[in-house]
Amino acid sequence: MMKNTPRAANSTEYPSKKPPNTLKGYSGHMINTQSYTRMNWVRRIAAFAMTALSLAMLGCSKGGEQQNETLGLDIDVPITEETLPAAGGEIKMYIPTNADLTDPLSVNTEEMMNFFSLVYESLITINNDGKLNPELAENWTSEDGGKTWTVNLRTGVTWHKVGRNFTANDVTATFERLKTLGEDSYYYYAARDIESIEAIDNTTLKVVMKEGGYAFLYAMTFPVMMNGEPSAYPLGTGPYYYDGYSGESLQLTANDGWWRQRPYIDKFIFIERDSNDTALASYNAGQLDVVPTSATTVGKYRQDGITNVQDVMTQNVEIMLVNSNSQSLNDVKVRQALACALDRSKIISNIYMNRAQACDVPIAPDSWIYESKSKLYDYNTVKALELFAEAGWTDSDGDGRLEKNGMALTEMSLKILVNDSTDSTRKNAAAAIAEQLEELGIATEIVAAPFSVASDKNEYTDKLAAGEYDIALVGINVGRDGDIRDVMAQDGKANYGNYYDAELYELACAMMKAGDEASYRSAASKFQLAFAERLPFIPLYFRLDSIVCAAEIKGMTDVREPDIMRNVDKWYIYTTEKQK
Repeated sequence: MMKNTPRAANSTEYPSKKPPNTLKGYSGHMINTQSYTRMNWVRRIAAFAMTALSLAMLGCSKGGEQQNETLGLDIDVPITEETLPAAGGEIKMYIPTNADLTDPLSVNTEEMMNFFSLVYESLITINNDGKLNPELAENWTSEDGGKTWTVNLRTGVTWHKVGRNFTANDVTATFERLKTLGEDSYYYYAARDIESIEAIDNTTLKVVMKEGGYAFLYAMTFPVMMNGEPSAYPLGTGPYYYDGYSGESLQLTANDGWWRQRPYIDKFIFIERDSNDTALASYNAGQLDVVPTSATTVGKYRQDGITNVQDVMTQNVEIMLVNSNSQSLNDVKVRQALACALDRSKIISNIYMNRAQACDVPIAPDSWIYESKSKLYDYNTVKALELFAEAGWTDSDGDGRLEKNGMALTEMSLKILVNDSTDSTRKNAAAAIAEQLEELGIATEIVAAPFSVASDKNEYTDKLAAGEYDIALVGINVGRDGDIRDVMAQDGKANYGNYYDAELYELACAMMKAGDEASYRSAASKFQLAFAERLPFIPLYFRLDSIVCAAEIKGMTDVREPDIMRNVDKWYIYTTEKQK
């Protein structure tokens, strides 16, 4: 029987700033208007009527030796001696209360996505750096520039417990059902981008995309279900199988018949908790071993030899949306000056507690298609003032304010729109940005408009849609394929900055239509370099999430959202016994 050992905290317990989860698919986008993107239930905001992009608001030290009781192994844990992986033990995580345990296609929280990813597999998976890897698909080829793909499936893969072989018909049935679920599905991007999937034989698929291009392979990352239908219990092909549910917890057990090497961890126990705050409190009480969180203050949990806090990159980029209809901002030099005027390092340190990474383009800095030469705007007030001057904005009368061409009646004044929600992180960032702009001679007014995820109509979304701002702080959840055409298109429903540059939009399209891996990366580079020069909006930083976990758990390398369990077969529990 496992014992629950409380874990001491570095300070008094504090609540997580983590709102509930909102999910959007690998190739889907969302602008979040909360300070982060985790919301319990996926909701569509009718005011935005988006297809590929939806708005969501978006103590003491431990002495002596630590016994690994919470993980079910009665062993001493030295923290200095090198150890090797060994099989055994169990890990406790959490799932939301009253969650649907039977249908991975209807997943609506990140916690349930983590759970289902242990049971189900997809045709293709995505590396930490964003590259595509084969999973249930063994390989794929196209002879027409990525419009039509021949996909050869892996053989020797069987469904848990029933033992039936995985076949092409399982994929086609899953896709047909996915199409019926609509835009609320996390995996809607597959139905959006794939025209049809046809079984040629048991191990071969013909996949026709709605558009041709290598990037549309990212649409084949949805979980495959046996016959495409939910069953009485989770039934997949993955590293763990469902092994029972009792009351408020369920058990997954390592799949000895998995087509890859059996995982080291024997069991995962998932326990119901009503919020991330409650889950973190349960971790402190020794009832959970791993808790993913977006709390910016999560570093207080870190304790050598007891608790590790691992930061993980996300696809959530905070941006300064620029209203191009504002006369002050339709000059690219003004937008470039604003980018130079922002001390993002200070904001990241003071507001986000170092849980963000600065960027100048909407491609994550850890992505294989990220162009490092696109990093152009370091904090430089001298350069900022030079750029403002080139655009005709100087403090000609010495009153500390920038005026247009020396005319006092045209002082630069910016209205900063930000959502007012229970999480004040983004509003605090707006205050810091306003202070930095004021120091350069720009008058600012912060408008914190109310927003409620429970309502389809909010003052914040109304103001954003009506363009009642000069700059607005929002967050975009960018797909792993880097597709932001909905934000760039002239009639794009997500183009709330009203900016359109035909050449830049064509570069965004060319990236998606590139026919192979090499040309896709090359096109992505060209798009990013042009984006950084023209700045239709100003990317600020990509957010980092964290994983709070017992220090005994090792092998958690290459962890990244949205699929933090991707390398779960490498996880193991510290042991003094060397493998022979």
